[in-house]
Amino acid sequence: MPAPHNPFKAALKAGKPQMGCWLGLADPYVAQISAGAGFDWLLIDAEHAPNDLRSITAQMQVLAGFDSHAIVRPTIGETWMIKQYLDAGAQTLLIPMVESAEQARELVRAVTYPPHGVRGVGSALARASNFSGIPDYLQTADAEICLLVQVENRAGMAALDEILQVEGVDGVFIGPADLAADMGFIGNAGAPEVEAAVLGAMDKIVAAGKAGGILTLDPKMQRACLDAGATFVATNIDVTLFAAAMRNTAKAALALLPDQAATGSAKTENASRYLQQLCKHWSHKATAEFDAAQGSITFDTGNRVTMTASADQLEITATTGPRGDLTRWKQVITDHLVRFAFREELSVEWAD
Repeated sequence: MPAPHNPFKAALKAGKPQMGCWLGLADPYVAQISAGAGFDWLLIDAEHAPNDLRSITAQMQVLAGFDSHAIVRPTIGETWMIKQYLDAGAQTLLIPMVESAEQARELVRAVTYPPHGVRGVGSALARASNFSGIPDYLQTADAEICLLVQVENRAGMAALDEILQVEGVDGVFIGPADLAADMGFIGNAGAPEVEAAVLGAMDKIVAAGKAGGILTLDPKMQRACLDAGATFVATNIDVTLFAAAMRNTAKAALALLPDQAATGSAKTENASRYLQQLCKHWSHKATAEFDAAQGSITFDTGNRVTMTASADQLEITATTGPRGDLTRWKQVITDHLVRFAFREELSVEWAD
């Protein structure tokens, strides 16, 4: 009986695009929900998620009952760590921060049994061999291991041509976020220079006969990479999906409650001047509309202020969302108006 078939590796060899999602919540329950969603593959992340060997193993056990293939990304490409993940049953590894062909060759050795590699022969203890239940595991495992290396900085990009020549590397994943940071565009993986570098690298990967991969939440970039020949593409992350859904749900729930509002007034013959000053002052931070007699300012936070000026008085309405700090918002408005009225002793009287 041979080692279990790796359908993900076979699909990459056949040039069949595989669509995936990142798992960073480090929980088997979430992994099971994700596995039932229909992705071709799911990546269990140990580089930027709070995973360890046991939590990764638990998630692989859950995924084993579904068609979504488990990819594991270790914290770093250390041989001892790779050995543990392989013995735990991982058949596909994505190794971060690969910067040279020599590093790639060492990774090939780490996932390969002797005499061609250095993977420890301890399969009798391992989930990978079904705890000695697969008699031919040692002889057949190498062919089913899929090694993906992650190129994500300028050093790796400079060495890409040499990395692509390393036999035993099945695919190269371009990490746009770290690459953007190293190129001077931290937090902006969508910069034209970064996208050009990513697509240029994808062209090289495909031309070399390797599988190309990427994680991007930008639909246009997803399409561009697939059109360039990428064969493993992740389109989202469980963490960001859950966080966005929870925030939007909370926002919708709070929207069911009434806003908080307070009215106030200030006796002054310069009401029109102060109204316009406040609107101009906040116009670069918020949406401000005003003329000599009326003005309104609306912030993205939900804080608002409306004002009406007469010959001897400024009428003010301060509004926040249902959970806003109305007391502080009134004080902020008061402080600004008092500062504008430094030539007179202005006092804002709030009704409540």
